[in-house]
Amino acid sequence: MKKNIIALAIAAAVAAPIANAAPTVYGIANFAVQNNGGGDNANGADTGMTVDSIASRMGIKGSEDLGAGLTAVYKFEFGVNPDVNNETKADGTGYKTKGNISARNQYVGLSGGFGTVLMGRHDTPVKMSQPTDLFNDGSLDNRAMTNIGFLNNSEGGEDRVANVAAYVSPSFGGVTLVGALVPNEALGKDSELTNIYSVAAMYGSKKKGLYLAAAINAADEDSGDQMFTRISAQYKAAGLVANAMYQMSDADGAEGNNITLSAGYKMGKMMPKIKYAMNSEDKNSGKEGTVLGLGLDYALGKKTKTYIEVGMFDEDLAGKKYTSTSVGLQHKF
Repeated sequence: MKKNIIALAIAAAVAAPIANAAPTVYGIANFAVQNNGGGDNANGADTGMTVDSIASRMGIKGSEDLGAGLTAVYKFEFGVNPDVNNETKADGTGYKTKGNISARNQYVGLSGGFGTVLMGRHDTPVKMSQPTDLFNDGSLDNRAMTNIGFLNNSEGGEDRVANVAAYVSPSFGGVTLVGALVPNEALGKDSELTNIYSVAAMYGSKKKGLYLAAAINAADEDSGDQMFTRISAQYKAAGLVANAMYQMSDADGAEGNNITLSAGYKMGKMMPKIKYAMNSEDKNSGKEGTVLGLGLDYALGKKTKTYIEVGMFDEDLAGKKYTSTSVGLQHKF
């Protein structure tokens, strides 16, 4: 489950926050044995069998009651990659070590009856608006199954950006509004707070019942004149999770779109799940194709699960038809 600002903001701005909450250390340890089945992966490289860290992370978060209805909130989360290895330098003269620490959501903010404001590094409102991803973080997450992106990348709307100034509203009849402004500091003296912005409107809850969302990432002409749109719907009840996303990218006239459908049904300790994505970039990279993902989660405890996931990428999308398989173990703390 993603620990994003929506959960924090609703707890802080709608329900009464816990005063002077002691810092909480948390994280996820997630490893998997993976195999591309002898085919080329989406980047054109045959990786064979590997043992990989799957978005393992740890962080610290907390809050302080400031009085007058205000609460200070903070969070510093880091990606931790124990899957560190040496790799040959480009000039062939020796080895360099891959870094095993990366920045994830890191911010400080204030919350109150007005909502929550924050500054730092964070997921965009577009990323926050996604429905529950039953294949989250792995080789079949939304980023991997979406072949369109924003700001000339292929993150599939799963962007996490630095230099963010963001706001999350209280709930208005079940609707929460989120906005983020990001200056393009690469422009130097010409950078402005409105160079890049992201907005989202979300209705309901991802935890149960009906959830609906619409969100946009946009960049001005100096930052590439791009727009990424995401519309999401989900229904969750009695063990069933079913959702759909439509996404569209327009990068200075280069267009692409994606439809992703996903469902899972919890039966005791097991949850079989399925995910299907259709991509089209006829006016961009020219890649069109589909990805089918199948998986099964098995709960070993409240915070520990094992899982198997199989993805089938078609030739039009990945350059060569191949099947990916992951067998993993995840523990949350």
